[in-house]
Amino acid sequence: MLRSTRNLKNKIILYSSWIIIIVLVILAFIYHNELKLIYSDPEAVKQFISGFGIYAPIVFILIQTFQVVLLIIPSSVFTISGGYIFGVTLGTIYSLIGIMIGSIFVFYISRKLGRSFVERIINKKELEHFDVFFKKRGNIALFAARIIPVLFPTNAVSFSAGLTPMKFKDYIMFSFLGFIPSLFVLAFFGKELSHGINLGMIIILSVLGFGILAYLFRHEIKVFFIKEIKEYEKILEGDIKKYV
Repeated sequence: MLRSTRNLKNKIILYSSWIIIIVLVILAFIYHNELKLIYSDPEAVKQFISGFGIYAPIVFILIQTFQVVLLIIPSSVFTISGGYIFGVTLGTIYSLIGIMIGSIFVFYISRKLGRSFVERIINKKELEHFDVFFKKRGNIALFAARIIPVLFPTNAVSFSAGLTPMKFKDYIMFSFLGFIPSLFVLAFFGKELSHGINLGMIIILSVLGFGILAYLFRHEIKVFFIKEIKEYEKILEGDIKKYV
């Protein structure tokens, strides 16, 4: 009886999750033009979000939640927009709420649907690197990954964490604490956009440029700086050579 009830609960969760994902995909299709504005015109984004009036924060939080689940646009882009629209403090808070909701949902889906599902949507190397890092460092690996999202993308980490034996409460706590510094910095960058081109903006753009480069070469950087991942790649390379 208990097993039957548990199976029914899991099926309900599974079907509900798929319904939510399908709804989000449909919304992405409907509002694809608005999503493109995130890249091209910060002022247009501000006008779009602000157009919802008192509901603007709720809409922004939903968008942040939405992007974590669907992996359409990096969360950093939205967080910068949040700083531009709401200012540093509120931009950070709203981004944190949205990303936490999305990350919790992704963690739960990953844990329920398992590795075979996750490997279809997340780069295998991202999963392997986090696996190796987590096995050696435990929950601190999650905290570090949240602080430096250019090396460990938010979405990939959330899916990867769901495949580990990590406790749910630890996932929430270390994610929450790790998100705050990076979200604050990105919101600050967004706020500076409203000041036009000045010395501060030039510095910020330089940092963002460095961040983009770090993201593009994140696997190489992780291998260079993180001992566990470096050792894993050496073992993997050795195994490949055996069959060449």
